[in-house]
Amino acid sequence: MGFDPWPLLRKHAEPGREYGLRLVIHGRSGGVVPPCFQELLIAVGERRKASVELEVLTAESSKPAQRDCASQWLVPLLLLPGSHARCDVPQIRDRLRGEGVAVKPLPFLGSWEFWWFLMSRWIADVSVQHPSLALIHHPLRPGLSDRFLTSLQRRFDLPVVPFDRWDRFVVDHPTMVPLPLSLAPNRMSEALRQAGGLPSLLEDPVLRQGLIHCLAALP
Repeated sequence: MGFDPWPLLRKHAEPGREYGLRLVIHGRSGGVVPPCFQELLIAVGERRKASVELEVLTAESSKPAQRDCASQWLVPLLLLPGSHARCDVPQIRDRLRGEGVAVKPLPFLGSWEFWWFLMSRWIADVSVQHPSLALIHHPLRPGLSDRFLTSLQRRFDLPVVPFDRWDRFVVDHPTMVPLPLSLAPNRMSEALRQAGGLPSLLEDPVLRQGLIHCLAALP
């Protein structure tokens, strides 16, 4: 990780202002946080020496910002431009600003060039052992999401298949190994894992360390 993932961001925080991080994640039912996100939280906090908090979309209630954290980067760790990225994240931003937090929102993770660069290198390595990969994603509404998924298909030159069509797809392509577009374990990734698929992305130490570097490098 010998390069800067944020070349266009100002490198020094404003005098007297230290920016914490609020990482927006989906979470599991009831707001359960998978262990790989807990590890990410601890590692980024140790490197930044600043507040790092989680905003779990499936939690029953929202967690207010810490009293000593007046400034935060709002970081949506979401891979796809679904309703969470388009609707929930702006609502979180507005809520935090209503609490008096100076919020700097970042685009969702799936729009970061640095992340897809990491994925490209990782997929190239994985393809040595699994030459027939297919990217499997949660079903999305047509429109913007379709265009986004088409861009992923062109970037990686791999089939991109919604999870609700995987059973039919694999009948015609029995050698395909499913790669879930999921950061953490969920019902989709666990079902694909049982079918011989790869684990969720942050369960891989290379991708997890790459994301830690990216988050720790924020000003």
